Amino acid sequence: MTAAEFELLADAEAECLLRRRLRTFLAAGADPCEALILAAQVEVSEDAVVELLRQGVTGDLTLRLLYPERQVA
Repeated sequence: MTAAEFELLADAEAECLLRRRLRTFLAAGADPCEALILAAQVEVSEDAVVELLRQGVTGDLTLRLLYPERQVA
C-alpha cells in the first residue's frame, strides 16, 4: 500500500490496518516500540517485515533494510 492509498482510507479502516500490522509485528517478535514504528510505515511490505523479524533481525534494522530512504534515529 502506498502512503497516498493509506490517506484515502476511512479513519476506522486506517485504525484497523494499523492495529493488525502492530499485532502481526509483535507476534513476529518485534519490540513494542519498533513494532509501532514498523506498523506506521504502510509502504513497507508486511510479509517482508515478518520474514526478517522471524529470522531474528531487529525492528530497527528491518526498517532500515526495507525502507532505506527513511531516516531512523
